[in-house]
Amino acid sequence: MAVPGAPYDDLLIEHLDAVRRLLPDDAAWIDAHTHTGFNDPDGVTGSRDELLEGLDRAGVGRAIVFTTAEPDGYPPANDRVLAEAAGAGGRLVPLARIDPNAGDPLPEARRCLEAGARGFKLHPRSDAFVLSHPSVAALVAFAEERRVPVLVHAGRGIPALGEDLVTLARRHPGAGLILAHAGISDLGLVGPAANELPNLYFDTSWWQVSDLLALFETVDPSRILFASDMPYGSGRFAALAFLRCALEVGLGLDAIAAIAGGNAERVLAGEPPADLGGPPGRGALSTRWLAGERILAHAAVAAYAAFRGGDPSEPLALARLACQTPTGGTGAGHEEELLATIDELLAHGQEQLERHPGERFAVSIAPLAAQLLAGTPRAGARAAELLAMRSV
Repeated sequence: MAVPGAPYDDLLIEHLDAVRRLLPDDAAWIDAHTHTGFNDPDGVTGSRDELLEGLDRAGVGRAIVFTTAEPDGYPPANDRVLAEAAGAGGRLVPLARIDPNAGDPLPEARRCLEAGARGFKLHPRSDAFVLSHPSVAALVAFAEERRVPVLVHAGRGIPALGEDLVTLARRHPGAGLILAHAGISDLGLVGPAANELPNLYFDTSWWQVSDLLALFETVDPSRILFASDMPYGSGRFAALAFLRCALEVGLGLDAIAAIAGGNAERVLAGEPPADLGGPPGRGALSTRWLAGERILAHAAVAAYAAFRGGDPSEPLALARLACQTPTGGTGAGHEEELLATIDELLAHGQEQLERHPGERFAVSIAPLAAQLLAGTPRAGARAAELLAMRSV
């Protein structure tokens, strides 16, 4: 059984445990972006049982789920997801995937809601449409009527969709619109608008720490939903990335708990976002660590190359070189310890490349973790401060 990330994300357990303990054991964790399916042309597959085990590995109780791409149409796949959710003991919340090019979207949308769906998924890239498509407007209006969310792919491989999305959000304030993958296609444009539009949200199903830090710095934490993108991503890495980035920009425990699951609960219930005090704002990341920036850049290239089936050997080597200081040491104090940890991760990635060439999780997990730690050097100290405050 191909559980997302397993066994290679065992490498992350120590780092995840160090920050996860900030939240109580009974904290609500909801992964806002997961898939099942077997026919996507990209070749990635995932079953319900694999998804549930991936959630267990990450310590996540529930997940929003929808189908991967289906070249022959979505109604049978939507039925499959609905059945999977019905048999998952309440752990899976199904969304119906809708293709605006398939004609009037409302009959399928209405049918799926009546069968137990809790909202809709749109994928402009794989289903080849733009958000100005009239069927999109009809679907969002229907979602507003039923007070259910619409999750929109906003990652790589698509043109900018920000203006159309903001227009939809303004016209349909009762529809929760979620930009997947940290909204990387439009974060610069849409991020500030999200703070003015209470129905505009972002999920964290992305891996590049620079993009995630930009999201956490500029967007109100009440509009951010923890997400992994399983089976494309590891639930453990997604949880670690969210927690370290939230800590790095200085978010408090209430905001972190809301992102972990409370915000998703409110979106699914059709409730307005909680008041979490607004985003940290520009300046939260004013002090940057130049050695970390170099490691981040090279490790991110290595992770992307490994995940896409390329050769990450050169950027891995460059990232390891960036861990060294001009004197031959690795810095001083906390930086020395952190650089040594990052170098160990990168060395592990090189070993995995020799042992498991072509296995995307085997080779990509280590540089993913390395660029995350390099990009969030203050997160560990911030976690210790918050733990100390809570124990007083």
